[in-house]
Amino acid sequence: MRVLVLTFVRLGPALVYAIGAVFAASMLLLAVYPSRPFAWALYLTLLPVLRLPLMLLSVAGMGAWELLAAFALMAIFGVYLTFHPKRFLRARFVHAHVALLGLVLANAAASTAAAGRSGASLPGYVDWSLPLPTALLGTVLIIVAALACLFTHAEIIRRIRIRASIDQLLAHRVSLH
Repeated sequence: MRVLVLTFVRLGPALVYAIGAVFAASMLLLAVYPSRPFAWALYLTLLPVLRLPLMLLSVAGMGAWELLAAFALMAIFGVYLTFHPKRFLRARFVHAHVALLGLVLANAAASTAAAGRSGASLPGYVDWSLPLPTALLGTVLIIVAALACLFTHAEIIRRIRIRASIDQLLAHRVSLH
């Protein structure tokens, strides 16, 4: 059961990228079939969750096809990393954190978009609260990506402790001789 849960959590960032690929595909569907309700429903469902990362990538000169390919490749890479957890810890770390940061930035931008100013905004005030998405899908994705980040941190700390204890044992053996 533990292995199944860890595998699911490790697949979290790949799921984020796969949903990004679906969103890019929905943009293509909407461009080709603008009168289809399914294309609009898919696009509008995923828009609040992934708006900012796609905007940032499109500013870099990527079109919808390139976005689809980039997200699909990142999702495939994430699946590969999931099934080789001991071998590519640093890559899993970066992969998970990029997914989480993209989601948090997207939801921060979506939650601060307003027509007027808030009465609680003061000069120099920084809001450090985590903006949770209004869509259930966004909340689930943030939780799964955060768990993936947490587990990679725990694994890195565990490896550091193992190396430290091995070094301590070796130092003790050398001092005995």
